[in-house]
Amino acid sequence: MTDTALLMTMSDIAGLAHVQRPVVSVWRSRSAATNTPFPTPVSRQRGVDLFNADQVGSWLSATGRGNNRDAAADAAAYAVSDAHDEQTFRGVTALLTLRAACDHALSTLTAAELVDLADEHDPDDDLLLREIEALGDTLPTLAAYVDALVEAAFGPVPAFERMLTDRFKRNLADEGDLTLSRAALDLMAETVTALRLTQPADSVLVDPTGSASDLLIAIHQGEWPVKTANVAGPTARLQRRRLMVHGIVRTELQILPSGAFSVTGAAVHVAQYPSAARPTMTPVQILSNIEQIVLQMTDEQLAVVLAPSAVLSDTGLSREADELRSSLLRSGRVRAIVRLPAGLLTRKPQQLQALWVLGAAHAGVALADRYAMVADLVATPLGDAAIDDLVSDLAASLGSQSTVRAHAFRFARLVLTRSLLASRRPLVAGVHTVPSAADQPAAALAVTIDRLAALLDADLVVEPASDKAVSSTVHELLTAGHLHYIPGNRIAADDVIEGATDAAGIRLIGPAEVAGTTALGRRRIDRLRFAAAYPAGRVTEPGDVVFATSPRPAALVDTEGTSVVLFPARILRIEQADPNGLLDAVLAADIQSMPAGHRRWRAWPVRQVALNQRAALADALTSLRWEQKLALDRLGQLDELTDLLMAGVTAGTITIASGALSKGTT
Repeated sequence: MTDTALLMTMSDIAGLAHVQRPVVSVWRSRSAATNTPFPTPVSRQRGVDLFNADQVGSWLSATGRGNNRDAAADAAAYAVSDAHDEQTFRGVTALLTLRAACDHALSTLTAAELVDLADEHDPDDDLLLREIEALGDTLPTLAAYVDALVEAAFGPVPAFERMLTDRFKRNLADEGDLTLSRAALDLMAETVTALRLTQPADSVLVDPTGSASDLLIAIHQGEWPVKTANVAGPTARLQRRRLMVHGIVRTELQILPSGAFSVTGAAVHVAQYPSAARPTMTPVQILSNIEQIVLQMTDEQLAVVLAPSAVLSDTGLSREADELRSSLLRSGRVRAIVRLPAGLLTRKPQQLQALWVLGAAHAGVALADRYAMVADLVATPLGDAAIDDLVSDLAASLGSQSTVRAHAFRFARLVLTRSLLASRRPLVAGVHTVPSAADQPAAALAVTIDRLAALLDADLVVEPASDKAVSSTVHELLTAGHLHYIPGNRIAADDVIEGATDAAGIRLIGPAEVAGTTALGRRRIDRLRFAAAYPAGRVTEPGDVVFATSPRPAALVDTEGTSVVLFPARILRIEQADPNGLLDAVLAADIQSMPAGHRRWRAWPVRQVALNQRAALADALTSLRWEQKLALDRLGQLDELTDLLMAGVTAGTITIASGALSKGTT
């Protein structure tokens, strides 16, 4: 096919054969002693075996293994050139771009003809000319490889995206660390699309970073004009090649050395920071770039910015960065601030991101009365419904005062800008989403509770109230001294007594007990052994909340105390002298409500109870827990009676007297 050797990993082979990765390992081991052994690796890189793609394709065809009868022909689409250094990568993507631009095969052209063709399509050397010239003597060989890759991948676009995937997988560049998840792309695309609907038809989509191709491709629709910054450097040139392959026509946005630029007319700016072109940007650099967007914005322009929450919403900035962020808030153009859940960066899933929506400062609103929409979705998975509701909130945030007041916000609340500037807490503090019951009108909630209390014959009376909901993060409560953190104990497996009785020692509580997969009290440790072998060991106190983060957040309240908590389970202890509205049962319930994968426990939101209601709620919950226990005991007794009754009657050892139990129907 070509003179260039194409290489594949075991995962690539699985993709080519349309099977799971372990299947390839089985083929490799079981065919070793046969007449058709699996191809041997031709090289090894970073501990990964690499195989010749032609040999693999031929082996799959000869043995009939896998679920792809065209494996030999498709091999190029799953392989990379053996010369997969950065220069070759750039040259291949440039050739793919040239192939897309001229729409004909390249392998029939000489090296000189290929350079002339590149010069014709890129006379200003804006995106591909220098990369093709740099290939030198390898140009004809790589041109043939590109033709094979395009044919195997069914077009330049999937071939180009395959090259990007292989590049990030083989760690040829750092910008893969900034790759956005599908949920993040959907959120940005839907937000920008919704905002554009508020603008004239000639609105322009602007990328001031010059390297946000992921976002532009996700957002771009039809003939929407696109402007991207004339940023120099290999990454920005790669982004421009990618846009060209996808058929997105761009015009150049001139960026001055100072970072200043100008866009006339209606526009929506979209940016992700740090940018792919500058992946090591500091908070000051990020905020300075956002400042450049704000400085040139007119009232008919909008912007959507995604960046780490540590920069856009959290505390801990340097003095210079904090002053820059405060200056942006004072401009009145920051109309919405949203902290987003973890998992939006595919390579850094635990790094929280935040989103800013920028627009015109509030018309006719005094400086002291300006406000921003603030939301915290750190505990809310970004499913389709959540994205739709958040986008609705964001679009409403740009409206007039009357429009904003008429909108039923799901996630957000309005906060005076002067309050944000004066606060020492994160900008989104106190606006965490809470269970849906809190969204019900007070009167309706009271009626529902009264109805259930009557059905259960519970001595409980509630009344509608208008108190404001209060919540804080675990980190904030720890810092203020209202909560204390105690790590779990590392206990040797030999010291754990399984299936123990109460008399056998101290009760153990680990992740299994917290998750409910192991009954409380089933595992214990001898008291003398614990005292002798673990002199620094810690035990719980009544009311401690024991929690774990994996496989999903879970918690329980240790009402008895004097239990040994097994690491990685941990303890949160409420400061009884100054609980600040914290209640153990509410804390445990809030942890239980966290979505799977949300392991940043210090960022978990916790609801707080009004001081005059704390004791009453504690008493009511204690009573309800007792009723739950009685109900569970009765259910167990009913199950036992059912089993004994069926066993006795079917065995002929007992009979049921006529007129016995006849309540209910089945």
